[in-house]
Amino acid sequence: MDGVEDEDRKRRLRQLEETIQDPRSIANVDCLLDTVQALVADCDHPSVKRMKNVEAYMNRYDKVAASVCKLRMKMDDFSLIKVIGRGAFGEVQLVRHKSTQKVYAMKLLSKFEMIKRSDSAFFWEERDIMAHANSQWIVQLHFAFQDTKYLYMVMDYMPGGDLVNLMSNYDVPEKWAKFYCAEVVLALDAIHSMGFVHRDVKPDNMLLDQHGHLKLADFGTCMRMDADGLVRSDTAVGTPDYISPEVLQSQGGEGVYGRECDWWSVGVFLYEMLVGDTPFYADSLVGTYSKIMDHRNSLHFPTDIEISHNAKSLICSFLTDRTGRLGRNGVEEIKSHSFFQNDQWTFDNLRDCVPPVVPELAGDDDTSNFDDVDKDESPEENFSTPKAFAGNHLPFVGFTYSRDYQLLTGWSTTDKQILDVVSVIQFALCCALNSV
Repeated sequence: MDGVEDEDRKRRLRQLEETIQDPRSIANVDCLLDTVQALVADCDHPSVKRMKNVEAYMNRYDKVAASVCKLRMKMDDFSLIKVIGRGAFGEVQLVRHKSTQKVYAMKLLSKFEMIKRSDSAFFWEERDIMAHANSQWIVQLHFAFQDTKYLYMVMDYMPGGDLVNLMSNYDVPEKWAKFYCAEVVLALDAIHSMGFVHRDVKPDNMLLDQHGHLKLADFGTCMRMDADGLVRSDTAVGTPDYISPEVLQSQGGEGVYGRECDWWSVGVFLYEMLVGDTPFYADSLVGTYSKIMDHRNSLHFPTDIEISHNAKSLICSFLTDRTGRLGRNGVEEIKSHSFFQNDQWTFDNLRDCVPPVVPELAGDDDTSNFDDVDKDESPEENFSTPKAFAGNHLPFVGFTYSRDYQLLTGWSTTDKQILDVVSVIQFALCCALNSV
């Protein structure tokens, strides 16, 4: 930039350069490349290409987009080992990177399903939490990329499996329950500190690493809190047995609640570890929801199972109305509860202690702690051929992410290179706006 004499222009160029190189900016270079690829994908239909402006864009950027696609990370960079999970929006695969030979868990999310059920698809929250948390209690995102059908999130592989698997293999003593509950408390505090409410805390989303320590996963239901620490939603999200009364009441109305809904779920989880069943289980969904809403009368502890007074106290402090629930005044009041007092560990050194169960693994791709997943026989749905510009790929612009390297940060960027990148996005957006 030494050749630029105009100080005001130099200042503006520096600001532009910082924006393009900022990994959290929605105008960083990966976002700009996403935009070019998205517009090519959305314009690459006979009915759309009949428009003059679209044709001009495609003639100029069709081959460029294809070249960019080959250079960026893609599914072909990985080899599939095994499908280890399946959900409403896609599946989770165990994969190995062909070049580095590192093993990852890769989540595939259907773009079609994301748009079809946009009211319950919080893929941006999931991506951002795993990308920016930098917490030992949260599964980390290493890469995120996309093609015309799927979003891909390449994450830590947690070979110890989930807490559902652990509870099915062991009768969990209270000493163990104390340890895992404490780790969940720290993991949720990390999520809350980022400004999010999880809303689907359950053993399925509590994964164990190779050492046996817990990390929280699956942030597809997370919602960012407003400035007052509350979220506003008219959709009851979560899993029936673990959902709190206030979240349940939000269905079809203006639901207002905060991080305390997650502490309710921790109470359900602790009860389940000690008893073997969830506290409000019923033969029907209506029966479960009725028990949750009538929790003052429906919460009971079995007489044939020994549960300490401190454990019952903590569970009851969680499974109560949100206005009196433990944790409403901050995580410290949970940490100081007498249930967690012991001579083995504290909340400060918990991660350095040996967990109750350390997984026995045959290798880095051991899947013995995961159940086999049946092959998905359902027909694959995809976007129909549009009769006009639909912009189906535009909602996913900016999804691409790389933890180990940010484009343009490894070398000096000249003014011309900056302006060349920006001109691509300006031209692409002009073509898109003129074609709508």
